[in-house]
Amino acid sequence: MKYTIFGAFRKISLIGGLFICLFFPDRVLAQQGKIYLDSLLKTAESNYPLIKAKRLNTQALQYAVKYKQNGLIPSLNASYQVDYATANNITGMIYPQYITPISGPPSKSNDYSGVPGSAAALNLLWEPITFGQRNSEVELAKGRLQYGKADEELTLFQQQVYVANAWLNYTLINDLIKVYQSDIDRSAFNLKQAQSLVTSGLRPGTDSSSFSSEYTRAKIQMIAFERQRDSTLIVLKELVGGKLPAGLAVDSSLFKNLPALTLADTSLKDHPEVQLGKANVAANELALKSLKKSIMPRLTFWSTGYGRGSGIGADGSVNSSDGWHFERYNYGVGAQVSFPILEVFRQKPLWKQQELVTAASREQLSLTELHLNAQKEIAESTFQKALQSAKLAPQQFKSALYSYNAIESRYKSGLINYYDVIQSQQLVFRSEADVRIAYYNAWKSLLNKAAYYGNLDLFLNQYGK
Repeated sequence: MKYTIFGAFRKISLIGGLFICLFFPDRVLAQQGKIYLDSLLKTAESNYPLIKAKRLNTQALQYAVKYKQNGLIPSLNASYQVDYATANNITGMIYPQYITPISGPPSKSNDYSGVPGSAAALNLLWEPITFGQRNSEVELAKGRLQYGKADEELTLFQQQVYVANAWLNYTLINDLIKVYQSDIDRSAFNLKQAQSLVTSGLRPGTDSSSFSSEYTRAKIQMIAFERQRDSTLIVLKELVGGKLPAGLAVDSSLFKNLPALTLADTSLKDHPEVQLGKANVAANELALKSLKKSIMPRLTFWSTGYGRGSGIGADGSVNSSDGWHFERYNYGVGAQVSFPILEVFRQKPLWKQQELVTAASREQLSLTELHLNAQKEIAESTFQKALQSAKLAPQQFKSALYSYNAIESRYKSGLINYYDVIQSQQLVFRSEADVRIAYYNAWKSLLNKAAYYGNLDLFLNQYGK
């Protein structure tokens, strides 16, 4: 019984689907176009190299945060060494940089004979308290991570806008090709009609040549637009990463439906470009904070354990074989607090530099917000005007088509010459193309509006309805 009910349900669904396809073909095409556009956007997000590069950079910044957090882990070093060297030594202090120290009491004279020695050690160094230095470095790494994420989001958003724009271009060219095909069909019909009238002696032979020329012109123009269609498809392919998803669907319903004029929502989330600017300001502020924390003292704990062997005895006797094994063992623990007393004077110019960089990033953010607000107003006005033009364009085409049909009848009756027919035909061609372009401009204006508001859903929520 369940199988019967399920089978009946499938039949009802199939009949319903066929009904929609037969009586609402535009809606079916629109849904197919929307589905394919969504597929294009997902493909670009997954495959476009620049987006992948930004994503990898974000992942790298995540590990930079982990590295700074690992600064709390002590440093533990194990070492072992053997050497063959002289043992001459003198007393007194010497600054250790670039000088290799020698242990032991002073020698009575220079002796250039080398003796072996060996040593092994285990050293631990730990800085559990840095008076805010470590935390500021971690926060700075997190700030740079947020900047990387914002940069990735902006790159993804811009690429989605580019893909949607290229898809609109491809859709327009495909529909204009249909318009040109209609123009070719009219030219072919007029040529056939003129040939018939010339043969019957009702029209001069020049009419046939003129219509033949117009027919050839229309075919040449068709080739040019087919070339442009191929170019837009190649551009679209590049923008999604080099490979288009399967099931390319040409959506003609775009030129039969207009987007709705809705009021802008001022509570929309910040534009990704603004988010990037804010992340840049925050990262610069954290960098300044980290620089100022670098002059704080450090508390260091250390411990060591080591063994030492030498080929020279305590009485000065030389026994080389003793240098290859350990004779004395030692350990040590301690704590140290270090104060970089004069570092503040060296750091001040660097602080001032970072303060100016931070102030500059704030001004850059203000410029971005100013530019986007201006573009929002322009986009709103452009969208409204584009809708008005798109609503008027079909009336122009309807009038041009009515005039063409009347002129064609008058030409057939011998009342006017071929030139009037050709002019009327070109007017029909241009007005029909203008309808497509006007609808395209309306959708393109909506896309631009979404781009400047930083929310592509403003476009996607209406496209394909």
